[in-house]
Amino acid sequence: MTSLPALPARKAPAPFALLVTTCALALASTLALALLAPPADAAEAAGSAATAAAAADDARYDPLRREAGLWDVDVQFFDGDGHPTGTAHGTQRNVLLANGHWITNDLVIADEASPGTPAPAAPGFQGHGVWGWDPVAKEYVDTWVDTNDGAVRTDHGFWKPETRTMHWTALQPDGEGHAVTYRMSEAFPADDRRTLTFYQVAMESGRLVKLAEMRFVKRAGS
Repeated sequence: MTSLPALPARKAPAPFALLVTTCALALASTLALALLAPPADAAEAAGSAATAAAAADDARYDPLRREAGLWDVDVQFFDGDGHPTGTAHGTQRNVLLANGHWITNDLVIADEASPGTPAPAAPGFQGHGVWGWDPVAKEYVDTWVDTNDGAVRTDHGFWKPETRTMHWTALQPDGEGHAVTYRMSEAFPADDRRTLTFYQVAMESGRLVKLAEMRFVKRAGS
């Protein structure tokens, strides 16, 4: 039987060789981590972008926060030529959902009692809406119903932060085969003041017809 030649015995590494090997491994690990980590400028830019995105997302809900609370409202109605035709008074309670992304509106307009008669048992007008930033449609959307018993109205809007004004457009069937276009603007000149102006677009001429102006004053502490 042929046997393998004996191999010479390995010598234990000298202390200096161990030190060199350890340093080399540490340097390699440091270089690997440096190559894997994003550059400082890139990490800072990513952080700034995330902060800006969060700020933009929060700013979308600014008009909702401005509208929250209990408000007294005075309404002025107009005819087709822009002449005042009557007034009404009521209240609106607006409540944010828990995450602040949607708000409910409850508007009640009282019926004025004639002198010497008891107050009406039911309000002259009551309306309910819910609106907010639709993350799928990427726009503000409002759904509104009221005791006039018209079709459900869906409004689509946008917010102009430089003027603190919401602008809305709605297309609503009138029950006679027509689609009526409405436009609304809601301005917030102060934290406790806002004005909602309601227009109809004339079907034939396209002229904006002012229907009503609603002036809101926020109750203290609400």
